[in-house]
Order: sequence, then C-alpha cells, then structure tokens
Amino acid sequence: MSELNRMESIITLILICAGLSLVLNVLLKKLQVESVIGYILTGMVVGFAFDLEHNANLDAVAEFGIVFLMFTIGLEFSPQRLRLMKKEVFLYGALQMGITAAVFFTIGHWLLAIEPAVNLIVSLALTLSSTAIVLNLLTKHRKTGNLYGRNSVGILLFQDIAVIPLLLMVSIFASNHQSVPQLLLNVVIDGAIVFALLFFGARFATPHLMKQVLGTRSNEIFVGALLLFVIGAAQLAHTLGFSYSLGAFIAGMVIAETHYKHQVEADLIPFRDLLLGVFFITVGMQVSPPFVLQNLLLILAVMAGLLLVKSLILFTLIRFFHGTRTALKTALLLSQCGEFSFVIFETAQANNLFMDGQLGQVLVMAIVFTMMLTPFLFRSLDRITDWLIKSPESSTPDESDDAATEQTQIHANQVVICGFGALGQRVTVHLKHEQIPYMGIEQESRIFHSAQIDGLSVVFGNACRSQFLRGIHIDQARAVIIAMSNERRIQQVAHAIRHVAPELPVFVCASNHRLIEELDKIGDTCPIDTQEQKALALVEALQEREATKQRG
Repeated sequence: MSELNRMESIITLILICAGLSLVLNVLLKKLQVESVIGYILTGMVVGFAFDLEHNANLDAVAEFGIVFLMFTIGLEFSPQRLRLMKKEVFLYGALQMGITAAVFFTIGHWLLAIEPAVNLIVSLALTLSSTAIVLNLLTKHRKTGNLYGRNSVGILLFQDIAVIPLLLMVSIFASNHQSVPQLLLNVVIDGAIVFALLFFGARFATPHLMKQVLGTRSNEIFVGALLLFVIGAAQLAHTLGFSYSLGAFIAGMVIAETHYKHQVEADLIPFRDLLLGVFFITVGMQVSPPFVLQNLLLILAVMAGLLLVKSLILFTLIRFFHGTRTALKTALLLSQCGEFSFVIFETAQANNLFMDGQLGQVLVMAIVFTMMLTPFLFRSLDRITDWLIKSPESSTPDESDDAATEQTQIHANQVVICGFGALGQRVTVHLKHEQIPYMGIEQESRIFHSAQIDGLSVVFGNACRSQFLRGIHIDQARAVIIAMSNERRIQQVAHAIRHVAPELPVFVCASNHRLIEELDKIGDTCPIDTQEQKALALVEALQEREATKQRG
C-alpha cells in the first residue's frame, strides 16, 4: 500500500509541475520570456510549497534531459564540423576554460581559503556556460551563423566535451581506496572499451541496423530504435564507470556520420526539450525563497562577480581575434554558468568535495540567477553593444551579423524536391539540364537508397516535420517543389514549409480543385492543375496530328 501511495505522490507531483509550468510559460511567452524561466519558476514554487529541495524520481528523469542534450550535441560534433570550427572549439574554448578557471581558483584560494581539491573542481565548473539556454536561443533566432554565434557554439562544444574529464577528476579526487595510477589505468581501459564498442562497433553496425528498421516503414519503430540506441549507449558507459552523458555523446557522433542525422534530430528533440524542462524544474527546486530573501544582497553580489569575471575574460580573449562588437556579444552571451555546473556540483557533493554550508548555497542561487538573466541579455545584445561601444563608425565586415555563414545542408541557390520518387527524379533531370542545383528529401528507405546508389543528391527525412525542415535550413533554399501524389501528405508538407519559411516559393502538382483550394488557404503556393495540363497536352497533340495530316 505504501508503494501505491508513493506512486500516487509521484504522479501528483508530475501533474502539479506540468500544470504550473504550462500556465507560467503561456503567460511568459506573451511577454516574450523564454520557457526555461518558466520551468525554473515552476521548480521554485513547487519546491517552496511542498518543502522539496529535490525529488529523487524527478532527478533521475532530469538526468536524462542532459543525456539527450549530449546526444544532440554529438550529432553536431562530426569530423567535418570540427574541421570547420577547429579554431573556435579548440583554441577559444581551451583558452576560455583555462584562463577563467585560473582566475576563479586564485579568488577561491586567496579570498575564501577553499581546500585546493574543492577549489579546483568549483573553479572549473564555474567556467562552463549554459548549452541548453544559449544554443536554444541562437538556433531559435537563427544566429548560429553569425560571428558571435559561431564563437559561442565553438566554445560551448569544447566545454561540453570537457565535462567528461571534469567528472573523471571528481572520481580521482574521491578515490581513497585505490592509487591514482591504478585508477587512471582502469579508466583508460574502460574508456577504450566504451569507445570501441560505441564508436567503431556502432559505426559499422548502425547503417545496417537502420536500414532494417527503415524497411519496416514504421515511424514508431524508428523512434523506438533511436531511444534504445541512446539510452543503451548511456547505460553501457555508466556500467563501465563513466557518465551517462559520455555514452550519449559518442552515440550522437556515430549518428552524425550517417544520412539519417537530420531525421534523428527532428524525432528526438521533443524528448530532449521535455526532459530538459524537468531538469530546469529540479534546478528551480534548489532555490529557497526564504534563503534568497535573507541573503539577497550577497547572492546578487556573487552573481554580478561571476558575470563580470567571465565576460571580461571572454571579451579580452575574443578581442585578440575579432572586432570589439563580436567580442562583446560573445562575452555577454556566455557570461552565465550552466546546467553542467550543477551536474559537477552534485557529483562532487556526493563525494564530499563541495563547499559546505551557506557559501555553497549562495553560489548555487547565484548560478541560477545568471541562467535566468541570459534570455534577457540575449534580447538586448544589440542595445547593450550600441550603448557600450559608442564609436560612430559602422561595424567592420568582420563584425557584421552575416559575416560568417554556417555550413548547412541547404544552400541559397538550391531547389528542394520533397518526394524523390518517379516525379521527383524526372524533375531532377530537367533541373540538371538547366544547371540548377537541387537537394531531394525522401522518407521511403528503398527509394532513398536507390537514389544514393545512382549518385543523386538526396537526404533522408520526413518533410512533414517542421523540426526536420529547420535542421536542414530549408529557409535558405531557392524554392521548393513538392513532388508527391498523396494529397494528405502534400498538405502536411505545405503546412510545415509555411510554418518554417513563410516567404519560400512552393510549387506543387494538384490533381483536383479541392486540393488547389486547400493549398490556397495554406498560403503563397503555386499549385499546378495537372488535369488541366493533361487536357491541354491532349488537345495540343490532337491539333499537331491533324496539322501533320493536312501538310501530308
């Protein structure tokens, strides 16, 4: 009976969190406030009302928010992306973490007299910024291709990779029963096993398994296989003594090398966003309103210190390589601390390697406030930059918003063909003849693989999914041709395209007037009446035949 009551309490807690976050986020969206603020406020209210600092069940679910986040980061961390961003990732990222950690370590040693092991862990954790918040903002507002967006993404990628050795360092410091060399040897052996099983094994096995899964033509089986792959990889890494995040990250890198990357990302992002919402609710539960009110000035002072130190270091660093405006925007955007700071703090606290008492609580509160401030800073980046940099000169090309372009799947001069069957491939023949570049989209695995064998430019994915269309940057295309015969699918694709890219020209064949009317309601589409075209072709053929007879 107690187990039943426990289950009912968990369900009640989930319902309360879901209902409250829904109400708060609807209200905050009207004020153009990011949903992450609503989740944190939900955690604060629920934690205070029910006297909960944390809930073990919610914590377990929230941890998988980080797992799916690391998986989607792994999807972006392909060797090709590394080559394009090697300077931003390895140079800017390494310098930012090294210099910032050294400054925080010095402050902790001379001003707070923190024990060296604890001081090192805390200092390195404070160098991390919020991937969940910053990447979400940059992607949503299409700023990842700008110079400051590119710098931010590169630094965040390095920080996310650095989380793995940071967690390992906590394990080394906490190991009392085993010598450090022996521990490192075990870690290297286990790491080699994890990497070999996940990267090499999955890299060769994944394409064949995905082909079998796609052959079922079932989206449920496809998503189920993805969940099994991600969670299985995370569990394997955890079983061998590593974090769940490491396994998920390597799994993402494996998928990034396949043709299914964009569809995988589109299908898993809803799970990631939902679980990250739970994670931020648990972050909010750590905020105690009475404690905040009693120590508000100290918390605000620590928050200001964190923002000031991180932004000054980042500004100085980026200023060596880019213009003043780019350096300032990058510094402001990454000045907060992030979700992985909490992951490291919790791991350290479990191993008695975190600050005790009031100071640790003040630090946690200050980090939460820096995260809450970030969406507002992002919205005001241009105003703050114009206010701080009062030079009358216009920005240089190096600093302009469109100075850097992201390497995307779709390019500005390409025509996108949704549906790569017989009609789509006939369209391709004519586009090639006119020397117009194209990119096909196909969800049917047999047609997709056949087109690949023929050397045609095609990507696997469901064109009905808005998230997939965003992932391939369809808004940058020259135009879209919907080469499908299923009327319901045609309408779904047209709706999705209009949702993602309202101004994009869309051409589609319509077999009846009802479909043409539906497409007209959707928006600016160019339906071609195939019945009319066929009738006209038949009449023209008849007239040509009669004219030929008369000449004979």
